[in-house]
Amino acid sequence: MAPQDWQKYLKFRCTGCGNCCRDTVVCITDADIQRIVDGTGKSPLKFVRFYTHDKISMSTNDPLWVKFNDQKAVMGLRSIQDRCVFLDDETNLCTIYEHRPVTCQDHPFNVTFSDTGAVEKISLSKIVKCPHAWDGDVSRRELRRVQTWNERQEESYLKKVGEWNRSKTGQKTRPAFLRFLGFSV
Repeated sequence: MAPQDWQKYLKFRCTGCGNCCRDTVVCITDADIQRIVDGTGKSPLKFVRFYTHDKISMSTNDPLWVKFNDQKAVMGLRSIQDRCVFLDDETNLCTIYEHRPVTCQDHPFNVTFSDTGAVEKISLSKIVKCPHAWDGDVSRRELRRVQTWNERQEESYLKKVGEWNRSKTGQKTRPAFLRFLGFSV
């Protein structure tokens, strides 16, 4: 039996170029923030940014949009000089690797699973140029674990965003949203 086309992606290996941490917006959830706070001790105000329509390409009806008094925005990791605040500019390595957002752990894979959980299709994201290697060893089980984690985390976060967006009381500011999520700012 010939291997399926998607199986070649199981040989993907990141070369640590840092391209995916530059010129991109990494959308995050409250669970990502909590993991980063727990791992670094940093306040969310040090690494969270809210990106408006002019800074991010995303459908205007995407459920990630958070409504504020002045406009809608998507919560993401802060960038400094077009790179993630947690990317070490000299080594191109993530300084919070063990605590990084699940989206970062899921990148660069686009995976489709069957109803039974079997891999049906894998492709690589084309968000940025990725000079990867083909000598890695990615397990389908790990892909499924991270994908499921990401889906559950996002589902929980989207419920909170929906609740916030429907609420008619209180100030609709960015710090108020972080407090709504349970963070002291």
